[in-house]
Amino acid sequence: MNIFTKIKQIDHFTESEKIFASYIINYPHEVLTLDLQQLVKKSYVSSSTIYRVIEKLGLSGLNQLKVQISLQLENRKQEKQDVDYNYPFHKLNTHHQIMSKMLSLYDQTLKSTFNLVDLDVFLEVIQTLYNANNIIMFPSIGNYFMVESFQQNMLEIGVSVEVVKERFYQHWTAQSCKKSDVVVIVSYAGKTPYLNEIVKTLKEKNVKMVLISSTVHIPFAKYIDYHLYFSSYEASEEKIASFSSRISLQYLLDCIYACYFNRDYDKNLDFKINNYID
Repeated sequence: MNIFTKIKQIDHFTESEKIFASYIINYPHEVLTLDLQQLVKKSYVSSSTIYRVIEKLGLSGLNQLKVQISLQLENRKQEKQDVDYNYPFHKLNTHHQIMSKMLSLYDQTLKSTFNLVDLDVFLEVIQTLYNANNIIMFPSIGNYFMVESFQQNMLEIGVSVEVVKERFYQHWTAQSCKKSDVVVIVSYAGKTPYLNEIVKTLKEKNVKMVLISSTVHIPFAKYIDYHLYFSSYEASEEKIASFSSRISLQYLLDCIYACYFNRDYDKNLDFKINNYID
């Protein structure tokens, strides 16, 4: 995952740790160039605080922190910053200009989504889905079609995925879930109030949960086992359409399907070919 996003997602920093975490986000180039004692002086925290932040980020030391920052700064350079995700085109644009701007939006979205993925977490998600007795998906209203596309892909390799849309059915499905099941919750900002109740129910039943969301803080995320992220440049409400979040989710779900497929490549390919219908 993007190291800066990871810092923002951690909600158990102490006050002094928050100071250094903010310093990393606001002054990444200084973190790269300063040694430990210089960082202590510049950030106004102790060396032990710096190492506690590094430990909470899952890193082995200051050098690894610098490597991660350097990598993400390089990724930022590769991401075009001239895309307006909420209003990618204007009323005076020609058809060609609109198509060109949409291409830039797609390109930027896919790059930023890739940069948000923690590959260790992603691997665990694939393994957990592979071992699940039942895969159940709770999408928010704007994500139905992408989730159903994933459901269709999985069905075509003989894996049944249940998509539960309505609140009533999500509530009762959560009540009936077993420890061997996996629930995938898809929500851009996690604002749906009843999701808190559903997540707590599933946690009490020891049901594995995967959350796919934007990088905004979601209170119930602390109960989730695995968290994957949308590209989050897009506003929740004020926009022409959910172009970026949709393509980001589609990419994530396609990658999950592709990696799941690859676990039994020959078997899954044979199943698709042998059971193909027009």
